[in-house]
Amino acid sequence: MGLISRDELPYVVPDFTADNEVRKQYHAVHKALLISAIAGALRQMREEHEFQRLRFEANKRAADAVLAALERHAHQTRSKYARIVPKQRTASGIVRPPTLFFDNIMSMGAAEKLYKQALEAANAKREALLKVRTTSRDLQRHMDKIETALVVRELEVRKHYKSVEGRRELESDARLEELAKQVAEIDAERYDYQARLTAGEVGDEERRDRTMAQEGYRYLDGEVLGLHCLHERELRFGDLRYLMFRDRVDRIWVLEYAVDMLPLTQMRFDIFYHSGRYLIERAPPPSPTGDELRRAAVHEGTDPRAYMGTDPQLRLALRNFVERERPGS
Repeated sequence: MGLISRDELPYVVPDFTADNEVRKQYHAVHKALLISAIAGALRQMREEHEFQRLRFEANKRAADAVLAALERHAHQTRSKYARIVPKQRTASGIVRPPTLFFDNIMSMGAAEKLYKQALEAANAKREALLKVRTTSRDLQRHMDKIETALVVRELEVRKHYKSVEGRRELESDARLEELAKQVAEIDAERYDYQARLTAGEVGDEERRDRTMAQEGYRYLDGEVLGLHCLHERELRFGDLRYLMFRDRVDRIWVLEYAVDMLPLTQMRFDIFYHSGRYLIERAPPPSPTGDELRRAAVHEGTDPRAYMGTDPQLRLALRNFVERERPGS
């Protein structure tokens, strides 16, 4: 079978390499827009929480300032009282009331007055300390809520953009709109093919051409080195059968099935092309150290059907090679 012209085919084989590139670009732009949208939503939320955090911190600083002032006042009143009634103030700072008939008489009533001032200062300090602790606890709770709220908000935004409405919102962006249309066309074509395949409306030739274009299979044609048959050596599309080979650089090649070609599945051979003629020889075994050049299989050419087919001269050369290598020949 010779090369097939694209004008003779009643179907079109997609360019899977170009389609995959479109999808890759779509996902990259979509991811960038999604990250930007999430960052914008979280930024707004952070600004709201930041205002509340600053208010809490201002209240805490004010409470600390009041507490420091009350601490100084309490210390001063305790010191004054201790100078008049030294025995009624303990080392820990606790102020005891003066005795009625001795301390007050000796201080001419000043002990009772200073005692009340020291007691009021201690109570005021205690209330301020409680306020500082409450404010600090509220501030810490608020900071913890901020972290939780940000995580919940991010999950909500991601969930929104996974919905149909959110996806349309992102795809309405000019940077994604054209790519979204191309991806939609690709998906529609894939869905149509699957529907026709399920309904049994896809011919063997179209399945073959499409599968080979998608999976990177190539027909034997031209110079190929180190060919050896795969373990699963047959590829079938309905009534169409092909033998599968791998070359030295891990590319997959197929050959139209024929009984006289089966001995090739037991050989390792090279195909050379010089001066318009094919030369086929036994290939040396692979290196035991495994240092052969290996690279990923790559589709060459823009139209996958451009190299579909086997050169009649190559098939003849393969038959002659099989006859030549047959035992007893």
